[in-house]
Amino acid sequence: MQLRSKVDFDSAVTDIQDYFATMENGRPKYSGSRFETLGEDVDIDPNQITAIDLVAVSMLSVDVPAQASLGILETLAEQISELLSQIPQDLKFENLTPEQFEKYLAPGSPADKLWKILRQYDDPWNLGQTTVSKIMARKRPDLIPVYDSVVKAVVGIKGSGEQWNAWYSAFHDGSPEAAEFVGMLRAIRLAAGQHHLSLLRVLDIALWKQGKREK
Repeated sequence: MQLRSKVDFDSAVTDIQDYFATMENGRPKYSGSRFETLGEDVDIDPNQITAIDLVAVSMLSVDVPAQASLGILETLAEQISELLSQIPQDLKFENLTPEQFEKYLAPGSPADKLWKILRQYDDPWNLGQTTVSKIMARKRPDLIPVYDSVVKAVVGIKGSGEQWNAWYSAFHDGSPEAAEFVGMLRAIRLAAGQHHLSLLRVLDIALWKQGKREK
């Protein structure tokens, strides 16, 4: 599994610590370090995409167009909320059974339906798969991986749909290597001192930083 071979423990720890560093002016070195925590002092409905969520997504260097924002926050808000309510808040990717993967992430699942609503294939509003993955990851950080072109290049995947399957295989193919990989991600998170991160985000930051060095 190529994904597992791309993560080096020491490099990942150093990269994550750097990612959460603060500049002399008090602001974060990387705005993405606030992706999970922006608005944490506000009571945000986990089954509703809010304006704060859309601002948090901008921390990862993408923008949600105005028409898309209006659709997400207003006209499609009820449909989006209904689908989010069908995706467990406390289910972690590393604990997914095959049955749960099929139920929540496979084609026809609530996550797949939410993806299609946010992409708006029939009436495009310029939300690509990178931005949509980040919106969904903001609401279900333990379950939905972030997708972007940097990670795509490092791992050699074609798109976000392939990513969900590739990541699941890396975490859950039943091999000793898969269990060791999940254990290493937990150890990286602990050593980096960022206990709030999901294992998916630990992996994302490690791959993204590596990809940036290789450019």
